[in-house]
Amino acid sequence: MAPPPAEPKSATASACWCRSQLICAEPADIAGIVSTTPPISLDVNGFFDHLIGERGITRADVDSEAARVGVIMDRLVAGRSAGELPFYDLPYDQTAIDGVNELAEDLRERFDTLLVLGIGGSALGTKTVLDAVGRSDDGLRVEVLDNVDPATMSSVLGSIDLARTAVNVISKSGQTAETMSQFLIVRDRLRGELGADAYGSHIIATTDPDSGTLREIADKEGFRTLPVPPGVGGRFSVLSAVGLLPIAAAGIDINELCEGARAMDARTRGRDVWANPAALHATLLHLAATERGRNIHVVMPYCDALLRFGEWYGQLWAESLGKRHDLTGALAEVGQTPVRALGATDQHSQVQLYIEGPHDKVITFIRVARHQPDLTIPPSYQDVDGISYLCGHTLGELLNMEQRATELALAGAGRMTSLIELERVDAGAIGQLFHLFEVQTLVAGGLLGIDPLDQPGVEDGKRLTYAMAGRSGYEELVSEVNAQLAKKREDLVLG
Repeated sequence: MAPPPAEPKSATASACWCRSQLICAEPADIAGIVSTTPPISLDVNGFFDHLIGERGITRADVDSEAARVGVIMDRLVAGRSAGELPFYDLPYDQTAIDGVNELAEDLRERFDTLLVLGIGGSALGTKTVLDAVGRSDDGLRVEVLDNVDPATMSSVLGSIDLARTAVNVISKSGQTAETMSQFLIVRDRLRGELGADAYGSHIIATTDPDSGTLREIADKEGFRTLPVPPGVGGRFSVLSAVGLLPIAAAGIDINELCEGARAMDARTRGRDVWANPAALHATLLHLAATERGRNIHVVMPYCDALLRFGEWYGQLWAESLGKRHDLTGALAEVGQTPVRALGATDQHSQVQLYIEGPHDKVITFIRVARHQPDLTIPPSYQDVDGISYLCGHTLGELLNMEQRATELALAGAGRMTSLIELERVDAGAIGQLFHLFEVQTLVAGGLLGIDPLDQPGVEDGKRLTYAMAGRSGYEELVSEVNAQLAKKREDLVLG
């Protein structure tokens, strides 16, 4: 379902407001949904003029979008009820979750390693959770191959025992060039080592439930299969079997992950922009980009384990919102560019640009209240002024002080920021993050008047790749490729 096109702005009255409302924290108990995972909070003070001065957004700016946001939320609710946005239902599908857990338990009993073959949405969500939470003591080693770099693939294949390895190949169509080329290589090696009769028991295909090339292969070879739910695009698929199987195989609690998503769902259903964290953040990012020229969105976690979340978000935001045309077919060429950074590391490489460079960025910090485990800085060299102030603090405290200092320095320079805080990094918190950003993306697409669920630009590149690789049916594009390459001038190629 495509979100509604943007409607004319109109000012609306809102409830009595104070600055504390710019921090969305405790979730409401909506429709009986209660979560045991600590809620994440969203602090958007850093967008507003009361903190960053005249370059900031005002309450009136947000109020002017409130009616459109309400319409967008109504239509998302209607689309969800009509089954047009099935990613919403994934964390509630307990039958599918139980089935994945059962298969994952079987894999843990039989194998040491799970090799995942997938790219984009078939890999990034899995890698995000693996990095954030880490496998349990009884979980499988999970290796995710999401590129066709031959050196990387050779290294991974050389480090695993194929006899003790299960392979999860993930492609809805079964025609993803990168994934299927990996599959052909791994299948050939499995057959060679285990024999034609035994190798198939090592393969699980996650693909379209009814049709497609990989479905045809899996049915013919007798591979075990899991479905990619119809209507769920890759970048929204992490809470389907696409992400849940490898995550569960690593021994991570996927029930907790989905519980977190359900808790955030309860908080992001409402039409009131001031009470819905996904709607509020999307609206502010939209205003920042379209009214204030902030067309770059930096996601900057102060936690190494959350760095990969920036990669997952990057695909979601860029592929969903970067569009040439709007829903009417008119030229739009919209989309806010996502950038990944890491605190405190990138304070020493990128923050100089963020503070003193062009006013074209919004920085969203992700902060962890309780770092586990934490390390205390010992009371050594207390007579040395340059370092004695560090003694007695923990590294987690230092990291959070650095985050706060960077946030305040940016505010002092009139730069826009927001802050998401997690009580701790666990599966429930990651589930909340996934759902918050997914709904936020749909609201942003509605405000831009584009379809956030397609990706026509990506398809163009795929077709040209097919032509160069000699795929049947794409012969006419070979001349196009050659004509474009012929335009290159030799005097502009050095070396």
